[in-house]
Amino acid sequence: MESFRLSSRIKSRRKTFIYLTQIKISLALVLILLNAGCKKDKVDPKQQILGKWEEFYLGNGEYQPPIVNPPASWHFLPDSVLLEYEYATKRTIKRKYWIDTLLNIGTTYNDGYQLRFYYTAKFYADTMELQAENSSPIFSISKWKRIK
Repeated sequence: MESFRLSSRIKSRRKTFIYLTQIKISLALVLILLNAGCKKDKVDPKQQILGKWEEFYLGNGEYQPPIVNPPASWHFLPDSVLLEYEYATKRTIKRKYWIDTLLNIGTTYNDGYQLRFYYTAKFYADTMELQAENSSPIFSISKWKRIK
């Protein structure tokens, strides 16, 4: 009788072990399939940045009221030219930009001096967030929306 109980316990534990192993394998397969189906497309920032943009937020990440009348628009062209159009003066400023790990924007003055600004750019659908790098501005985050 004692050996029957022991044998029955072993069989019961073996069934439980096999059942749990099957659940673990099934769960692992489901996770692998979900992970494979959720691959994110790599966005090329050099392509994503092209076009016209208007600034709608300037701050440090906390709430700030949106910019109602943006002072300018930026137009990123494929040949690394950035055209900044100021609405009030109707003046266009030509700058150079390039993207390596950061978005680099440079302005060359008549005396040959070049002023550069560095940003970390993040893209979300038709908006772009720029985080100023290597400087200490009062407002370090700007958000831009794509315009036509």
